[in-house]
Formats: sequence, C-alpha cells, structure tokens
Amino acid sequence: MFSWGEDCHRVFWSKHPPVDGSAEARVHQFNPGYLIRGLSAGHSVLSFIKTNGDAFIIRTHENKDGRRVRGKQKFVECREKLRAVSCTDDVVSLLTDSGSVLCVDTTRPPFTPRPMKELCNIPVCQVACGSQHSVALTHDGRVYTWGQDSRGQLGLGQGKPFANSPQQLRSLSSTPLVQVAAGGEQSFALSVSGGVFGWGRNDRGQLGLGDTTDRRTPAAVKGLNMKGTVHISCGKDHTATLTKGGAVFTFGSGQFGQLGHNSFSDQLRPRLVAELLGAKVTEIACGLNHTLVSTEAKKVYSFGCGEQGQLGHGDESHPSVPLPVQLSQGSSDGPDIRNIFAGGNCSFATISSNEEAHEEPNNDGVSNAPQSCLDDMIDKWTSECDAKTWKKIKQEIHRTFSTASCMNQSFLEKRKDKHFQTSSKYHGMNLSLARLAFKRLVRKDDVLSEMVAAVLKLLPSFEDPVGVEGLRIFLLLNDLLHVIQKLHRPQSTELAQAVAAAVLKLSAENLQVIGNWWTTLSASTISAYVRVWKKALSDLLPSSLVLPRSSFRNLLQVLQYMYNANSRTSESQRLPDSDFYLLMDPIFLGLDLRQWTLQTKQRMMDAEPLIVGRFPIVMDLTSKKLILDTYAEIIKQESYNKIGWNFYCMYGPDYLLAEDALFRLKLRRASISEDTFEQLDAVLHKEYKKRLEIFFDANFTRSIVNIRDFFHDVFHELVSEKSGMFTFNDSGTLAWFPSNATHDHHRYFLFGVLCGLALHNQCIIYLPFSMALFKKLLSVKPSLEDLMEFSPDVGKSLLSILEEYGDKELESLGLDFLISWDGTDVDLDPTNPEKTVTSQNKKEFVDAYVNHVFNTSVESVFLEFKRGFYTVYDQDLLKVLRPKELQEVLQGKDFCDWKTLKQNTLYEPPYQVDHPNMQMFWEVFDELTEDQKKKFLWFVTGFERLPILDNKSMIIRLKNVGDVSQDQFYPEALTCHSFLDLPLYSTREIMKTKLTEALSNSRAERSENTL
Repeated sequence: MFSWGEDCHRVFWSKHPPVDGSAEARVHQFNPGYLIRGLSAGHSVLSFIKTNGDAFIIRTHENKDGRRVRGKQKFVECREKLRAVSCTDDVVSLLTDSGSVLCVDTTRPPFTPRPMKELCNIPVCQVACGSQHSVALTHDGRVYTWGQDSRGQLGLGQGKPFANSPQQLRSLSSTPLVQVAAGGEQSFALSVSGGVFGWGRNDRGQLGLGDTTDRRTPAAVKGLNMKGTVHISCGKDHTATLTKGGAVFTFGSGQFGQLGHNSFSDQLRPRLVAELLGAKVTEIACGLNHTLVSTEAKKVYSFGCGEQGQLGHGDESHPSVPLPVQLSQGSSDGPDIRNIFAGGNCSFATISSNEEAHEEPNNDGVSNAPQSCLDDMIDKWTSECDAKTWKKIKQEIHRTFSTASCMNQSFLEKRKDKHFQTSSKYHGMNLSLARLAFKRLVRKDDVLSEMVAAVLKLLPSFEDPVGVEGLRIFLLLNDLLHVIQKLHRPQSTELAQAVAAAVLKLSAENLQVIGNWWTTLSASTISAYVRVWKKALSDLLPSSLVLPRSSFRNLLQVLQYMYNANSRTSESQRLPDSDFYLLMDPIFLGLDLRQWTLQTKQRMMDAEPLIVGRFPIVMDLTSKKLILDTYAEIIKQESYNKIGWNFYCMYGPDYLLAEDALFRLKLRRASISEDTFEQLDAVLHKEYKKRLEIFFDANFTRSIVNIRDFFHDVFHELVSEKSGMFTFNDSGTLAWFPSNATHDHHRYFLFGVLCGLALHNQCIIYLPFSMALFKKLLSVKPSLEDLMEFSPDVGKSLLSILEEYGDKELESLGLDFLISWDGTDVDLDPTNPEKTVTSQNKKEFVDAYVNHVFNTSVESVFLEFKRGFYTVYDQDLLKVLRPKELQEVLQGKDFCDWKTLKQNTLYEPPYQVDHPNMQMFWEVFDELTEDQKKKFLWFVTGFERLPILDNKSMIIRLKNVGDVSQDQFYPEALTCHSFLDLPLYSTREIMKTKLTEALSNSRAERSENTL
C-alpha cells in the first residue's frame, strides 16, 4: 500500500513501520497486514474498512506547533459486517452488508455507531458525505439527504437550514441512479445512462452549470450529456467525472490547479482534461483541493494543491497539469495499483497481490447500485408456482412497477452502450425487448392485475423528473397499454386515464422531450400508440357526460401532444391526419356544441365542451362540417327566437318564413354586384345571420336555385380583372388583394361579408385565391410555399436563394432588400437602406419578401375583409378547420371524375342504364370538352365545383312533353334535386346539338324549384 500527504504515515504505522524505513519519504510504501476495502477522510477524522468488514476510526487534531497530526486507530464495535464508509468533518457514516446506515460522532467518544432509524427498513447501497451533510442512495433508487443545508446541499428546496433526519429527495425519484457523491457543500447523483445532477454550493462553478448560482434542488449538468459518465468524485470546491471511455472532465475551483487544465482559473462548465488523453483512466478520487487518477496502465497521476505532499511529486508545488506520482517500483513493471483514495490533504493507493486477484476492486459502492429490475424476472413471474412463491412474486411485481426509477432503467439499449447517448432526442431503450416482455407478462391475468395495480399506485405521486431518463416510463407504459389492447386482454380505461393524468403534470420542457422521442419512433409504433389513446377515448365516449370531464380531456390532450409531435416528423414517416379521427355520434357533437355555445356566448362557466373549440384534431371533416352547419342553423333559429315565439305559437311554422325572420336581397341580375353591396351596407349587421333569401328582377318566387345563382354570379363578377378589386398572378388563375386599392376599403368589408354569408348558408363560391388567404383567416402565417403557388417564378427564385446561392452567387446577382411588387418599389428594411443580400441574411430577406406580399402590403384591405367575414361567422368556432379544410369548405372540390358520375347516376322509368337514349346520351357526353362537362355539372347541380363532402349523383328522367315530337325541346335541369329532364331524341346528332346549346345558355334552360 502507498500513502502520501498530511501525516499520512501515521494512519497505518502504529504496528507496521514503513518498508523503506524513512518517515520523511514523500510517498510511503508499507504492508498493513490486511486488505483495505474502503477509506474516507474528513477535516478531523479518517476511517477505513478492511475486507473482513471491520472498521477503524482515526481522529485528527492540531499539536502545539499548529500541525495537524493523527491519533490512534479506534476499532468500531459493530455486530454486522461493514462494506462502505464516508466521512463529514466529524461524523463517520458506515454502511453494513445488509444495507443499514450507522453514524459515529467522533467528537463524542467512545465511537459507538448509531443506526439511522429513519432508514432502518430501507436497504441502502451507498452513502456519500460532504463537509457537514450526507447523501444516501437506496437499493430501490431513492435518495435521502440530511445535515446542514446552508447552501442547498440537501436538495430539498427552500426550507430549514438543517435536517436532523434523512429526507427523501423526491425530485430524483423517477431517475434511475447508480451513484451519489458529495464534497464541501455540493452534492451529485449519477444516473444509469450517465446523466449527472448537481445541487448545493456553486460559487466556484463546482456544479458545472455554467454559472455561479447555488442550486437548492437538483439540476441536470447538461455539459456532461451523452459523455458516458460512470463515476463522480467531489473535492471541497471542485468536481471530477470519469467516462466509460476513460476520459476525465473537471470543473469548479481551479485555485490550486486541481482541475488539471494547465491553469489556475475556475471552470463553470465541465472541461476535458486534455493532458490525460491517450491514458485510459479507470478511477478518480478528489481530496480537499487535489485530484488523483489511476490509469489502465496502473499509473497514478495527481494535480492540484501539494502543500502537504498530497501530490506525491517530491516537491510541494501547485502543478495544474497531471503528473505521475513517484511510486516505488516493486518490479520492472511497477506496482499493480488496485484502488486509489483521496480525502482531506492525503492520498492512498492499494496494491493488488496474487491472493487478491479474486477480489473486486473498490469503486465506492457503484457496483452495488440497483440494476435492471425486469429483464431477468419474466420467467419467474410467469411460471406456475405455489401460493407462498406467488406471494413473494406479488411483492416483487409491486416493487418493480410502483417504482419509476426501476422501470426507467429497464430494457436499456445496451448494444454498443447506446443508452449512454440518452438525450432529449433519444430515449436509450430497446422498446422491442420491452414489448416482448410485456407480451409474456400480460398473458397471465394475475400478473397483469398486479402490474396495473402497482402502476396505478405509482402514477398519482409521480413528480416531474429533473432529467430525461425519468421520462422513459411514459414510452414503456404506452407500450404496455398497446400490448394489452393488441392481445385483447380485459381492461378498463383506468390505467390509460392515470397515465394521461401523469403526462399532463409534466413541465413544458419535459413534454417537449417526450414529443421529440415520439418523432424518432417508427410510423408503425407511433400509430400503435395513437390507437391506444383512441381506444380509451372511444370506450369513454358513451359515458363522457357522466364521468369527470377532466379524465376525458386528459386523454384528448395526450392525443393532441402526439398529433403535434407527428406534425414535426419527416413527411415519409408522418401519419395521416385521419389516423387521429374519432368516430363520434352526431348527437354527442350536438350536445358538445351546445356546451361550447353556452360557455362562449352566454358566459356560463360551468358549461364545458369536451371537443368543440378544443380538440379539432379528432374530428374528420364530416364532423367539422356538421358542427359548422349546426351552428349556422342555431344562429338562424336564434333570429327567429328574438322575433318572438309567441307569434310562432299563434301562426305556426309558416311564421318562420316571415319577412322579419329572413335576410332578403332583391336584386337585378344586370347589376348584381352594385345592388348586393348597396343592400348589404343598408342593413344592421345582425341581419346577416338570418336565413338568406334571394329574389331576382322583381320575381318573388322563393327558390333555392336563386341562392346558388346569386353566389355563382356575384363572385364571378367581383373576383375578375374587370371589377378592379383584386390583382391577379401572371397566369390569371389566382387573385390577391391589391397593394394600392383603387376601391374604397369598405368594399372589401362587404366582400368579406359575402364570403361569410356563403359559409353561413352552406354554399360554395368562386374564390380563386392561394392558400395564404385561408391561412390568414385562421391566423396562420403564410409561407414561401404559398408565394410559390401564387407566383411560381418569384417563389422558385427565392427558394434558389435559400437553398443554392452562396456569397459568390449573391454578390454576382447584386441583390439588395429593395424589391418591386404590384407595381411599387419597396425597401424591405427601411432602417438600413441599400442593404445587400448575403448568405447570412438571405433567410431574413426571403421571410421579409413573403411577409410583404401577404401581410404588410395588403394589411388595411385584408383587415377589412377579415372583419366583414367574421361579422357573419364566429371566428372561434372556425378554428376547428385547418386552412386547407376552410378552402375546401368555401370553394368546394374540383370534379373531373366523370366515370364515377356515370356510375352514380340514377334513372327513372322508362330510362335505364341500357336504354338506347341513355347509351346515346353517354356517347354524346364523352365527346364533350372538359369545359363543357363542367358547364354540364353546373347546369344539373348548380355547382361548378362540388361541395367537399358531396358524392355527387344525378337522376335522369324522361322529359314529359305529351304527344308532340321531342326533338324540338332542350334538356332541362331541376337544380335543387340534381334532376336532368332529357327528351327522347330521335338521333344522336340532334341530342348533341340540343345539349350543347342548352349548356351555352344554361341559366335560361334550367327550371327553378319553387317552394
């Protein structure tokens, strides 16, 4: 054994003098006659344990010269064998083989060990001590702290400055830990996958958090993420960590060079000790202000304070780089170093002998930390057993699944130690292995019941974890729920509800981590997870009005989180939106809409919708359209109610069509736009929400066809170059708002009212705008993609600037922030005239360009349009739609599937599909141009495009004209029912002529459906 430093030669000399016979030697080699299992030193005490489990304590005191000297060894009387020791300044903490913690106050002889009563029934695997505080790690992964808390070293948050008894550190309860460490007034914990957490004093950066602010609760040392840390050692004001690859990082005080960076500066973040690269380090130990490392080559290096000879360099300098300790050469290869210890101002190294070859080297109890709890228990739990064995198995299942830290260290991805790469982007687990284990476990009903019961006990007390490893449990539980569902095992929704409630207690940062992990999963896995929550929601839907609404809402919120994560995945891996839809009863949706209406319109706070206005992701377009149409009918009905139900009772349902209950427009076809704007402007805004009625040219016959004709004609007239209200792209296919409007802005308000009226009355309209319009209506920011749709040439140029052009290309183009748009030169950065486009600011340029086109240049006219639109329709409710859906609801869908139209066509006798006149009709139809076919669609249905959910079919029937020849008649359409009255033509040529002439003047040939 070797020792060096402050009065070190007196620790083991009383009976065994040094081999070299020189008490003045800097490094002393001696044979104590026994093997050392553990050693620790505080300010006034040193204690060590033999491999036979005996412990000894040595007090340190000052002599008359002011030098610190050590007293005699005192044997610790203890019935149990001891296996680990750690010292504060005056108190020795001893750990027995059974996991009990004993404390010895060395200021009060005799040195009688006192058990920590609070930990008597909790097996402990490690104890670490700072100057005046202690930290313990239990076998089930819990951390307890006690002692002084002046700088937050207990990690308990704001509280008392001292804790006499062990207190559980709950913030780390879900993190799977393998080591605790303490020094001075700071504490650390190390997770199974190398996560490091520190708390306490930080005035010299000894926590490695990048600042000098103390922490009263554990904080993740992000600078050590994915470094593969396997051990931590603490000095008074500095910290050292060791990685699995043998690298050393240090941080904190560098006053004495104890960080090994060839500097005496403090380091606020972990920094690699570069001088040790190439020498794989296997062990580290920190003294008060110095550091020891042992390498794979059995060499020991030291750096830091050497005033008491604790560096073993033969001098007392303060070297700030690792230098080898001058150990006596017992052989040509040097001594076989087994363990190193550092404490206070002294250092020790033990030597392996042939007799010790079978002994495990000491590593401060890390090997005794809890290991994977599930991997090796499956066979035992699922095998047939007697009642006594089953009782023990139940206890094991309960311990495993009621402890988050145990679950979070199960099924690690150990291939190539990948779990050490755990981060906010990678979970570090082998989920396939977990899934196989769960499949075996849930097949046995008793095991499944115990697992679920244990998890249900755990989740209500689950605390938001400090590190990402504490979040693994949510992936595992999602997999467990999936396996239960897939194997059709009997279950209630209780477990899913409990998991959802725990997820919702997580911080925004941790929710983001789980979302990141979801994005890395395969499409099949994330789809399975989605089905778990949909199944739970579907099971709850029938009783959703009886159960606590929070349970249903929590499940919906988890599904929303998964939807958000799915939106961030690559397009090839992304699930379609339809995977999130729930099959919902229209009655349920109607009741939920009522709750939303009561809450938002009548301010009844006890009314709370579950889905409407909150979770549109679970509604397909059919459900959304049902909600919108139902709401429109409710608003129209309210108009009737405001007129007075007394009159309704007196005059019956016909009163609902009374003039006061309708919004009537009496228009001239020849001046439809001006008449419309004039009459819209002349009424109170509340009139817009009544049921719409249209009359043309003093004909006051009610007709649904009039409404369709009205919206068709007025929008075709307004959204045209002739109207001058809008600007068009180069191809003339898409319109946009003008930068310099020549019309009064109020006209755009009325145009918005018209769009709102179309939606309110379930009519599709001619609205050839890019997606930017519908995004802006829903407060979604337009993008470069929208500009590419409106102006492909400009959009592609901007995309090239972003993706292809570097500084050379941009310089040759001579681009600056001055652009020309809609006939006007615009400086996109007026605060910096003549600003050139570079590779550093090209994204700023593109974003500013897009923003100008769709926002800045049209701000005033668009705001008027938007104000008009939402004067008619409720803005909050419309948020159930995505921009694409809003476009489809307003514009309808383009239809060109003429084969399907033919297949869906119905016939009234005497017509049948094989009737000669029908065969002749379809031959003529097939010869029509695409434009003529679309005119035919409008002629029969009243729509150029189809309503989004309409599987359009038509009914063809024989035109009844009596006994006269039918060749002189034209086809007619009953638009409201999609009826086509087709005469019985004598020849194919006559049919084609009559049909094309009817289409060219289609309004004159369509008969109106009167009410």
